[in-house]
Amino acid sequence: MIRQEDVSIELKNAEPLQYGREEYLKFHEEISSKEREITVLFQEKPVFDIMVPKGVFNPYGGIAAQAFVSGVLNEQINAEGKRTLDLGCGCGIIGLSCILKGSTNVVFSDLHPNVTAISNHPLFREQDRVTVQDLCATEQDGAYDLAFMPFPSRSIDRPIASDSYEMGILRNDDLVFRGIEQVGRVLASGGEFVFFYRVFNDRFPLYLEVTSQLAKYFDLTTVKLLWYIGEAKGHGLLLSVKKY
Repeated sequence: MIRQEDVSIELKNAEPLQYGREEYLKFHEEISSKEREITVLFQEKPVFDIMVPKGVFNPYGGIAAQAFVSGVLNEQINAEGKRTLDLGCGCGIIGLSCILKGSTNVVFSDLHPNVTAISNHPLFREQDRVTVQDLCATEQDGAYDLAFMPFPSRSIDRPIASDSYEMGILRNDDLVFRGIEQVGRVLASGGEFVFFYRVFNDRFPLYLEVTSQLAKYFDLTTVKLLWYIGEAKGHGLLLSVKKY
């Protein structure tokens, strides 16, 4: 199992925040109200700094980001030599970790227009790319060996503006199904899909629907539980599965 605690994310030059993570929506609204620099540490040693643009999801105080990055830096998720897609990339810490671990190329994809700032990061290379698009709509079939997607954690029915901080923390359930379909299309045979998904105790039928959607594109006999967190209302799962 991935050791989430191997990775920590710190705010640099941070003034006291008015809200804590327990007030989830207000916390993310406040922290994304302006650009803020963070430091990613692995086993207590700084790995890289990055400026999170205004409105873009900030992984500070989040649950899943540390697990994704820990899995890559611990090499429990093998990124070396892989054509990698960081889908819903936010500020790009997953993809940047994959660059450090030798991915052939990394595509950072997000709907928020401010993510283009990733291309200014010192780790970013000529062969890497940042694109603003709906999921991976413009990517070619079979173009990737490894894809990441942290599904936002709270489900709503209303539309969300593409430049809103809410893009990183709220979703329509349709996003999950479309994400699975599109990743299934752009991954090569045998490619790996690593994703974070919350299973709520009162939404079990939706979990079955998600599993059925995965089975259309992925070999469910290859599913691995990489990391798990239990919560009062449900469970958070970091999973990987291989493309048929």
